[in-house]
Amino acid sequence: MKYIDYTEDDFIKDEYFQKSVLKPDSMTSNFWVNWLESHPEKKEIIKNASHFIRLINNDEEALPEQDFVKMWQFIIQKRSVQNQNRIFKFNKSSRILFQRIAAVLVVGIAVFNGIRLSGIFNVSELKQVEIESRITLEMEDGTIKFLDEMASEVLTNKNGRTVISHKESLLSYQSTNNAEATLVYNQLTVPYGKKFEILLSDGTHIYLNSGSKLRYPVKFLKNKPRNVFLDGEAYFSVKKDKSRLFTVITDDLNTQVYGTEFNVSSYKNEKNTSTVLVEGSVGVYKSNNHNGDAPIMIQPGKRAMLEGDVIEIDKVNVNKFIAWKEDKLHFINDRFDVIVRELERHFNVKINNEFLELNEKEFTGTFTEETLNEILNIFKEHSGFKYTANGDVYNIISN
Repeated sequence: MKYIDYTEDDFIKDEYFQKSVLKPDSMTSNFWVNWLESHPEKKEIIKNASHFIRLINNDEEALPEQDFVKMWQFIIQKRSVQNQNRIFKFNKSSRILFQRIAAVLVVGIAVFNGIRLSGIFNVSELKQVEIESRITLEMEDGTIKFLDEMASEVLTNKNGRTVISHKESLLSYQSTNNAEATLVYNQLTVPYGKKFEILLSDGTHIYLNSGSKLRYPVKFLKNKPRNVFLDGEAYFSVKKDKSRLFTVITDDLNTQVYGTEFNVSSYKNEKNTSTVLVEGSVGVYKSNNHNGDAPIMIQPGKRAMLEGDVIEIDKVNVNKFIAWKEDKLHFINDRFDVIVRELERHFNVKINNEFLELNEKEFTGTFTEETLNEILNIFKEHSGFKYTANGDVYNIISN
């Protein structure tokens, strides 16, 4: 049976739903927020079921035997015979569980009478989930829209004109009836654990990595530069246009092209900005280029990286820097602290490494479908550490 067909009883008995109520993490919370947005008609059922589960899980004082029997008979009347033997699957004894159910009915029997109780997420929890776990699009008028990677829709601006086609994990600004006379910007924010794509009005295709933000014009203007603003990491396949430069602007290093393919990484909290060229040619220059120095040109297979106040150019394995676009993790002699940051973004977790000596150790390896636990276990075999996991927080210590 699918969730859309679930009754209140079905949700209460569902193990995944129980986990999301009693031990929520970012993954389960994000799932139910997205699901409720798609099925708002189930909101009240979800509220009642989650409230019931929370009350059951409280350590209520055991009821007198006669009250327990009375309430249990009431529960039996509320459910069909075929469900009596599989009402709950909590890891507690049946006697204690039945007592808690009875206590719930004494305290909150209104659940069965349709009284609307508190929901699965309170307001602050919901806001936190929305900020940290959802892909958001800020429109030119300040409106915030949440994007579902499984949905398709047409988005309009404040004037009712179609400006964006949203199909699953792609936003397209092409083939719209937008005729802006001035530059107006949208901003796409992609949280940890997710990736997204944008097709700009000029045909430029951009892939955004986890934990990234991109600010860009809804439509580029004729005979004007094409500028976008990046915080995070993105792969650019720029549509060729010799009359209009395309510039990726970051806090530290700008990348300028007419048309080519390259990767830019510039996370504000990591202080390592670089551009890796896949094909064509690009010019890079410091963002605070007050002296007007000419851009430094780099060739395919080369990386430009800002080291202190100097732009260093070196030859690199391009696949290492663009593997994320194919949802892969590709490490080549990478320090463990660098790997940890990539794992945090990729899996949307927090990793606390208390084994500081491990940070300087280098690793090489490629991972495609492995879980985080499988990856950490591989590293553990070569490094003599151990780790514990509590929800989406991992702690690494020495043996």
